[in-house]
Amino acid sequence: MKRPLAKRRAAAADLPGFTRVLPEIQSLIEAARQHAVSTANLTLVWLYWNVGRIITQDIQQHPGRADYGEQLLQSLAARLTEQYGRGYSISNLWDMRRFFEGFHIAQPVAVDFQAGPIPQPLAVESSARPILPPAAAESTESPICQNKTQILSTVSRESSAESENRLTVDLARHHHLGWTHYRILLSVDAGLKRAFYFQQAATHRWSKRGLQRQIDRALFERVALSRDTRALVRLEKESGPVETARYADAFKDPYLLDFLGLKGAYSEKDLEAAIVANLQEFLTELGSDFCFIRRQFPMRIDEDDYYLDLLFYHRGLRCLVAVDLKIGAFTAADKGQMDLYLSWLKQYEWRQAAENEPVGLILCTSRKRQHVELLLSHGPHKMRVAEYLTQLPTKRVLEDRLKLYSRLLAGNGQG
Repeated sequence: MKRPLAKRRAAAADLPGFTRVLPEIQSLIEAARQHAVSTANLTLVWLYWNVGRIITQDIQQHPGRADYGEQLLQSLAARLTEQYGRGYSISNLWDMRRFFEGFHIAQPVAVDFQAGPIPQPLAVESSARPILPPAAAESTESPICQNKTQILSTVSRESSAESENRLTVDLARHHHLGWTHYRILLSVDAGLKRAFYFQQAATHRWSKRGLQRQIDRALFERVALSRDTRALVRLEKESGPVETARYADAFKDPYLLDFLGLKGAYSEKDLEAAIVANLQEFLTELGSDFCFIRRQFPMRIDEDDYYLDLLFYHRGLRCLVAVDLKIGAFTAADKGQMDLYLSWLKQYEWRQAAENEPVGLILCTSRKRQHVELLLSHGPHKMRVAEYLTQLPTKRVLEDRLKLYSRLLAGNGQG
């Protein structure tokens, strides 16, 4: 007859070596689990990159047939999906090809997971031919199977695939980035923008949700276009990786409105008309949670008529968002006007019980730091002041600001 669980636990606690052996075994189990997950991620990255390499090389050998690539992917997807599952659909195979074209995996790599000694993983028994490194990457090391904490990757030697926008993956430094990270990065424009998110995700060990969140918050644009990089770094360090919708995370600074096509002198009315005419692009810049309600929203206060430039609803914050457009620097009068709008919306505009109070967003061409801090530090309403730009700075200026941001965020900035 078995002893009750409570008695068995008490007996185990009385054993002299129990408190020493248990933590050691628990640590080994956790290390093995972490190692298994990391190894699986790296194996998938290695595998999918090479699948993309093989597909790309074959398509390049048939340059005269425009439809060859599409037909090849369809045929491969049909056979591979039947044999290995939905992970090899046409869209996934297309992503693998783009992964090879956008990234370059270096070799050799010794990945140290700092997890302590871990036994060599068991080899998977299969009658199929083992996956070997590409012929262009000659190596005396064994294929995918690794010894302890080492995993191999491959080098692409094909000059046709080289590009200045191609990013180098070093699995020793990027081992925590899984296939989902790279699929998210493929959704970002190649060049400075993708390189920035890749570097930040690798340096700060962002989760896939953290990476997507920073892209949704337009971190690249805010860093590249902000005139106060140090203040932005302080804000990033204070906010931390938050996964839920917050008031501070719902707005960017600055907003890039180059798609409006505004040049030379223009009025607030011209700006508003251009935004409405390009509403889809403006909503994309604002964020996916913004829903447009109305332009020139009317408000009757005493005998005076007021008109709010733009009114939106934010699904994550569950509230109305009043947007006021300004040409010039932010002033105290702008803050007072927004307070008036928000007070009216809070008192007269119908809202459901589950919704929150309205918030304001003042878009201006210049936000003077002290004015913003002093005027927005106290008040009855939540509002944000953000700059907007109708033209991008030069590539050199963008690169300098991105480098400064990375140094400051790492704590190595001087001056």
